[in-house]
Amino acid sequence: MNGSQYERELANILSADIRIFGRYAKRSSLSESDAASIVEKPFFTVRAAGSLGADLIALRENLTLIIEVKSSSRDSLVFSESSGMRQEQAERLLKMSERAGLFVTYAYRIKNTKGDPWMLFKIGKEPSGSMRYIYRLLPSPAVTNSGNYKLTWKEGFPLSRFLGYVNQE
Repeated sequence: MNGSQYERELANILSADIRIFGRYAKRSSLSESDAASIVEKPFFTVRAAGSLGADLIALRENLTLIIEVKSSSRDSLVFSESSGMRQEQAERLLKMSERAGLFVTYAYRIKNTKGDPWMLFKIGKEPSGSMRYIYRLLPSPAVTNSGNYKLTWKEGFPLSRFLGYVNQE
């Protein structure tokens, strides 16, 4: 799979596409009640890839997620790689989201793993309002000595736990 396929996979999980979400739910530690709740109340997702913005926007009731999708077969991803383009993109997204009172969610998909392959991170300042509890839930990525972000997959917040959390009554 390439990057855009993972963007579509995550969009389909969040929007509870029966085929993709069903496979994900079986693979992850998502409980049956949480899976049923997500199917009943999915996110509205929009792919924004190809622009200078984020990959996905996911909306549901009082949740707004600006999501940048990253994937790798390695357990860590340093943003200074790829000629620093990832770091520049992160800084651009950070400025845009903070102006709107939001933060950026990074969804890191590790390839060829058992269980939940998706981990979530956040960058940005704590927002006011109802998104504050989501912000506090997600970990921030590490920052290298040179000031670049570094996603370490095992330090992220599993997507299945996140979905269970947002579906609690």
